[in-house]
Amino acid sequence: MKYIIYILLFVLVFSCKNETPNKLEVADTDYEVVEESKVVEISEIDNYERLSIEKLTEYFDLIKLREQHPDFSEDIEKQLKNYASENLINFELKDDFSIENIHQIGEMLKISDTLNKVQLEFNAVSNFIQIEDSVFAYITSKIIVVDGKELKSNKVSFAKK
Repeated sequence: MKYIIYILLFVLVFSCKNETPNKLEVADTDYEVVEESKVVEISEIDNYERLSIEKLTEYFDLIKLREQHPDFSEDIEKQLKNYASENLINFELKDDFSIENIHQIGEMLKISDTLNKVQLEFNAVSNFIQIEDSVFAYITSKIIVVDGKELKSNKVSFAKK
């Protein structure tokens, strides 16, 4: 009986040992990271239109701020002069107005190499009235050098003519 138990143990031990181990083989492959980027080109004309709309919105935000906080009107007037040398609107706006539907009318006119002219139309909306008006945006471009790199600087000013 002892011999039978020894034989069974021997068979059991060697039968488990004959099992092939599960190995994960890693292939020696190099992974290459490929970045795809879609270059979205914004034309210079679209860029000028967006810049003009943004600056016109800032101009009217300053007017609204001047109406809401009259004690800062002197400082705000200085900032408004950076946008326009004249009053762009011939009507009085209260602090509850908003500017909507700002869009370009017609084509951009290139006056010189550094000066472009765009006409913008907008709606000034208040609780009681909606007024449609337009202004001209003059975009002055120049090349500036910052840290040895040439960058294009744009300044926008507004006028009625």
